[in-house]
Amino acid sequence: MKTKFQSAFTLIEIMVALAIIAITMGAIIQNTTASSRNAIYLRDKTIAGWVALNQITLVRANREWGGKSNKHGVVEMAGREWVWKLTIMKTDDPDMRRLTVDVFTADDDKQVLASMTGFMANL
Repeated sequence: MKTKFQSAFTLIEIMVALAIIAITMGAIIQNTTASSRNAIYLRDKTIAGWVALNQITLVRANREWGGKSNKHGVVEMAGREWVWKLTIMKTDDPDMRRLTVDVFTADDDKQVLASMTGFMANL
C-alpha cells in the first residue's frame, strides 16, 4: 500500500551529491599532496643547511689556510647522500678567507638546496 506522501531522493539528487563530494575530495587530496611536497622540500633544505655549516666548521677546525681553492665531496646525513662544493677565496684582508659551500642532493646536482658563506681568520 502506498501512502500519499512518500519521500525519497531522486537519482539526480544523488548524482549531484556525489559530484559535490568528488570535487571536495579532489581539493582535499590536492591540498594534502602540496603540503607533503612542501614539508619534504623544507626538510631537505634544513638538512642541506646543516651539511653546509658542517663543511665550513671542518675547514675552520682543520685550519686549512691557503689561497683560492675548490673542493667537493659527498657526505651522508639523515639517511641520504649530499654533495657539497666548497670554494675558498682570498679577501681584501690578507688574514681572512671567504668560505662558500653549495649543497645538492646526490640525485640532482643542478639545484642548490643550500648555499652558505663564512669567513675564517688566520690567527
